[in-house]
Amino acid sequence: MIKIKPFKAFTPKANYGGKVTTRQINSYSEEELQSIIDSNPDSFLNIILRERNEDISSSEKFKKISDLFDESIEDGRFVQSKNNSIFVYRQSNEEVSYTGIIAGASNEDYQQDKIKKHEHTLAKREKLFTKYLRLTGFNAEPTLLIHSKNIGLEQIQKSTIEKSPLHYFTSDDGLTHELWEISDDETIEGVLNSFNEMDCLYIADGHHRSASSSRLALETPEKESTQSVMALFMSEENITIHDFNRVVKNTEQKSEEEILESLNKDFNFIDSSESILEPRNKHEFCIYLKNKWNRIKLRKEFNSDSTVVEQLDSQIITDYILSPIFGIEDLKNDNRVDFIPGNKGLSLLQSKVDNGKFDVAIAMYPVDVAEMKQIADEGLAMPPKSTFIEPKLRSGLTVYKF
Repeated sequence: MIKIKPFKAFTPKANYGGKVTTRQINSYSEEELQSIIDSNPDSFLNIILRERNEDISSSEKFKKISDLFDESIEDGRFVQSKNNSIFVYRQSNEEVSYTGIIAGASNEDYQQDKIKKHEHTLAKREKLFTKYLRLTGFNAEPTLLIHSKNIGLEQIQKSTIEKSPLHYFTSDDGLTHELWEISDDETIEGVLNSFNEMDCLYIADGHHRSASSSRLALETPEKESTQSVMALFMSEENITIHDFNRVVKNTEQKSEEEILESLNKDFNFIDSSESILEPRNKHEFCIYLKNKWNRIKLRKEFNSDSTVVEQLDSQIITDYILSPIFGIEDLKNDNRVDFIPGNKGLSLLQSKVDNGKFDVAIAMYPVDVAEMKQIADEGLAMPPKSTFIEPKLRSGLTVYKF
């Protein structure tokens, strides 16, 4: 049984969704951030980042963020739902459409491993974000949790999106965002019952947000509002897992011949081209260096003793390419390797080499949902930057205040 919670969300006032909401902060360059802050006083960035360059403590910054959000409520930029509600969210463009439910996820379910993880979290980041939540008093960006197909939820979502949305706008990246509010008791009960039928959920995106919210819940057991974390719940069939490709600096100045010879020890070379090649199956990779792409496939056949993590393409890249050839083992801290999400396209991957910033590009086949779930079920963890999952919800579209 999975528990979810309706809540009184703060949302931008009518017709202000496009002006207020933002992408995830790490998707902007510093120049983009400053431009938005300077040109758009209504942007949510002017709440969460206005004090970022001030020489004050993190506690002072977080308290200032809380004050600025309260001011945005007082001046009418954000409006609170009259009732405890559940929300339906849809994100779409000409190619794809994602629809899900926004509500509170139970931190108790997280602590009891009913909400399963596939990544390790960093204690330092957990601690900092827990402090952020405690001092700001709100959560403005939901975690993304996935569940198995549920006909009842699908029917509720379908009937809801036939009505006029609370918010409808297109963001600067060409995505259309729509938000509907469900406040009637009967439909809310239907949503709650659908989740009660589920045994577990899986974190697709937001491991640190989930972990930090759980910490805050344990620190404040007397506070009912902190016992939930805002989440976007989606069917596992309604997300996209992109490949997460690598670019490498060849600081040891190995020649093309040396690199290819090293690869030949563990991989079969399938074909090569001056045009972009992309992996077509698991354990197949495409390597770009010296103006040429090579498609290669791992020779090793895994047996029943091999863990699912050992068989992940992201782990194979580390074990058979990055570590033995380039001496790169710590993906989180080694600046000789960087990561390019697959939704950016392999042309961007190639350009990182062509412009001289990196020397080698490695394209991988995307992880699938079954692999991600198996890793979570077995209590294992993926290597860093194994998946890039969409959709990404805008910050500030729904805000959970506690």
